[in-house]
Amino acid sequence: MSDDESRRGFAGSAPEADGPRPVPQLAAIAPYVMGKPPRRDEPQGAKLSSNENPFGPSPLAIAAAVGALTSVNRYPDDQGALRARIAAFHGVEPANVIPGAGSDEIIHLVCAVYLEPGRRLILGSPPYGIHRVAGQLSGAELVRVPLVDWTHDLSSMAAEARPGDVIAVTNPHNPTGTAVRPDDLRALLAAVPRECVVLVDEAYHEFMDDDVRVSAIGMLDLHPGLIVSRTFSKVYGLAGLRAGYGIGNPATLEPLDRVRTPANVNSVAMAAAMAALDDTAHVGRTVTLTVEGRRRLEDACARLGLDHVRSQTNFVLVADRDGWPEALGRDGISVRPGANLGVPGWHRVTIGTPAEMDRLIAVLDLLFV
Repeated sequence: MSDDESRRGFAGSAPEADGPRPVPQLAAIAPYVMGKPPRRDEPQGAKLSSNENPFGPSPLAIAAAVGALTSVNRYPDDQGALRARIAAFHGVEPANVIPGAGSDEIIHLVCAVYLEPGRRLILGSPPYGIHRVAGQLSGAELVRVPLVDWTHDLSSMAAEARPGDVIAVTNPHNPTGTAVRPDDLRALLAAVPRECVVLVDEAYHEFMDDDVRVSAIGMLDLHPGLIVSRTFSKVYGLAGLRAGYGIGNPATLEPLDRVRTPANVNSVAMAAAMAALDDTAHVGRTVTLTVEGRRRLEDACARLGLDHVRSQTNFVLVADRDGWPEALGRDGISVRPGANLGVPGWHRVTIGTPAEMDRLIAVLDLLFV
């Protein structure tokens, strides 16, 4: 076999007959595709493809992370301080908290612990990609409930639910940016069997409008299997450190705690995360600038006749027309193709800094005015 053939085989071709074979459900799993950065030769490039926080982390978080570097020769502590800090922030008990390496790890833990062949994962279609991958890897059946007006159809999801199912609600939703009404979420929790796990992913919670920004954390008493996942990657700007958590009833979280990787959140990430929770001014500034940028982009799309979905997040889903994503790319601005996210014909545009939004809107104006 040539070197080229060997490399191709390592990259994902079928294994040799006498080699190791992955679990059969892997065959149906498409790899997750990361958002692409702008071209290296574009010094003013803008990466608007991964829903990152362009304003960066809190100075308090940076200082705490730097301070923690001196002790990275030791394993992290038992996470007691982090659990207590998150619990105090949300008004729950430390036993209601499980830290994770980003909220994506919480999703994988839920699916690993509560799903298996013969059980089902109920999710909106198109789903958040990590929910899909984690569900498929578990061997569970995926029940895809189509979105209605780009939003989770919670009543149809509740009607599908059977004991032992996991119901995944991404609120606000990725990739569409829409949010469900709090009363509809309460109705779902009241309707589904108590043997179900209801996983509510609130990665973009802070960016929501006031009338829908109600966290499911306040609904734990409505359903024993409710788990709410949060992340430090978005509004807190710590995406590169991979820190998140889940909040739920202790009996529902205990199996996740039993199988999670020891020291799954590193020392630097824990220090930065706890400090980030203290800097409410930085969070407020990030939210204000993000919402202003989101409204600017939505207003520009309406003015230019570009179909888009009104968002409750730090991104806007915009319909492709006349090659505007390619025009942005030529100007060094990268956005996320919707084909990677289950919405072909659309592109997901992350809200950037005011200067980045100026450049993006200027390119759109040149194309469509």
